[in-house]
Amino acid sequence: MKKLTLSLFILVISISNVFAQESSNKLDFKQEFKAFMLVGVQGGGDGTKPLPLYYRGDGLYYSDIPYTLAGPWFGVPSDLPQHWEDDVEAGGLISFAVGVEVPVAEKLVFSAAWGYLYDEVYGDLTDGSGGKGSFKYSRQTIDLMLFYNRGRHRVGLGGAYHLKPKAYHHEYASAFDLKTTYYFDDGIGAAIQYDYKVSKNTSLGIKYTKMSYDFDGLKTRYRVGRNVSNNLIDCESNCGELVDADSLAINLIYRF
Repeated sequence: MKKLTLSLFILVISISNVFAQESSNKLDFKQEFKAFMLVGVQGGGDGTKPLPLYYRGDGLYYSDIPYTLAGPWFGVPSDLPQHWEDDVEAGGLISFAVGVEVPVAEKLVFSAAWGYLYDEVYGDLTDGSGGKGSFKYSRQTIDLMLFYNRGRHRVGLGGAYHLKPKAYHHEYASAFDLKTTYYFDDGIGAAIQYDYKVSKNTSLGIKYTKMSYDFDGLKTRYRVGRNVSNNLIDCESNCGELVDADSLAINLIYRF
């Protein structure tokens, strides 16, 4: 949550600067071909609880575990909390995309975008081992939307396709190194979006995406000293829609 709050703050400051540069009331969405770039911050979806996490103590996997890491704040006054705690979300956190907009009828524009979406948390392990850890969700994204333009406002409906979703779990210290990769089937979902034009080439958007991932399997490599074990496990039951990846995003879109 702290990562999302900080990211939203940075994005709002950027948007305010853009808006201050141009406040003309003649900034309607145009019926014209445009290429665009998008950067967004978003949150939502499951953390690690649906996934089987490898426990170093007995070599077994356990689900329903919220994976939380801690780390130090740097440069904060001594009378304030010196450590943070954070977790990861399947629907977060940072997105980048490029795409095109094509007019298809009066006030209707088709938009196609390809991008990358990820969320990652890393820091100190809280199990007393003195080690470090990280957990990351990543995937490529394709969004196909149909927008209705009305002045400086537009509303769109469409579909989202997430390619090769994966999650990565890593724990390490001088005595051990644990790496697990989680594999999911490609995800298909639906999206709704509202955009507001803030300058000649820039708009601010709010987007909700409904998405879930079917779990395919995992691969674990665990080293203790010179001893190395490898596990390759396929999901055999309760695999469908295992991970909720719904998200609510704020996007900044620049057209050229």
